[in-house]
This record gives sequence, structure tokens and C-alpha cells, in this order.
Amino acid sequence: MKPTTLLLLLSLLVVPGCASKGTSRYQAPQANLGAIRTAAVLPFVTLTGDAAHAEKVQRIFLGELLALGAVEVVEPGRVAQLAAREQLVNTEALTPADFTRIGRELGVDGLFFGTVVDYTEGLTGAIRAPEVTLQLRLVEVASGRTAWQVTTGRSGPNTRARLLGFGSDSLSETTRKLINEQLGSLVK
Repeated sequence: MKPTTLLLLLSLLVVPGCASKGTSRYQAPQANLGAIRTAAVLPFVTLTGDAAHAEKVQRIFLGELLALGAVEVVEPGRVAQLAAREQLVNTEALTPADFTRIGRELGVDGLFFGTVVDYTEGLTGAIRAPEVTLQLRLVEVASGRTAWQVTTGRSGPNTRARLLGFGSDSLSETTRKLINEQLGSLVK
């Protein structure tokens, strides 16, 4: 075996990589995801203690949802007005009746929610190591029930950064990739 090949193999074993923290998915058996043609993204919440994390992740989510083009998305301004009027600080406290009422007021078939569980960036050696864990949920307005939910996360530098020592994904890029993967699995 060539010395460079051996060195490459050893570096893969020694340097920790960007690890998926795992993904758990739920889809209600009775859910008809294809019937959800319009949706709104309600304010995300965070468990990190920094309210800015929820807003950042929500904006990334909205961008990825729009780029996907699978549903028509209500303008964020309309959702913000409703959230201010209804004083929707904690969407986790909403009931199925609230989901139906809010969905009808916005004229949508589905409501997306999100929770930012982890959103930090550390270092692995000199390499940036983002750690992101998200919970995403889609509620059917007609029934007021959760149709789809996923918890997913990623931790550590990406493979390119591990091998080359630079070029690790930022928190935002790691978040975008996680969201994109999960939304892609939703519309399959």
C-alpha cells in the first residue's frame, strides 16, 4: 500500500467527522400529504436560550420550502401579522382547534412548525464544528393533527474539512442541508 493511501486511511480513522445525529420521522397513516397545496410557516421556537436562533432557522426553512416549489407558501408578513395579533409566542401550546382556526384564517391546508434544539459551533482542533438539531412538523389544517414530523441533526466538520483541514460548513449551511434533506423526503 502506498504511504499516501495509508496516511489517508489513518486520517479517516483519527479525525472525527461530521456525524449525523440520526433522524426520526413520523408520517400519520391517514395523512394525505398530496392534498396539502398551500402552507404557512409559523414562528419557530428554540430550546437554545437565544431567540435569534429560531428566527435564523425559520428564514432558512422558508427559503428551502419556497425553492422546493411543492406547495404555495403564504407570505411571511401575513403570518407575522397574525402572530402579533394572536400573541403567538409559543406555538407549542397551540391545540388542534387553534391549528384549524389559524389555518383557515390564513387560507392554507397545512402549517409548518419548527423547534431549534441545538444550534452551536465549536472547534474540532482548528476546524469549525457546527452542531444543529431540528424538529420540523407539518399539521393538516382540516383535522388539526400532525401529518408529518422529523427530528434530525448533524454534528462536527464535514468530510472535506476533515481531510483537507479547511472548508467546513457554517451553521447556516449545515442547517440548510438538513432542512433540504428533510423537505426532500417529505415530497417524495
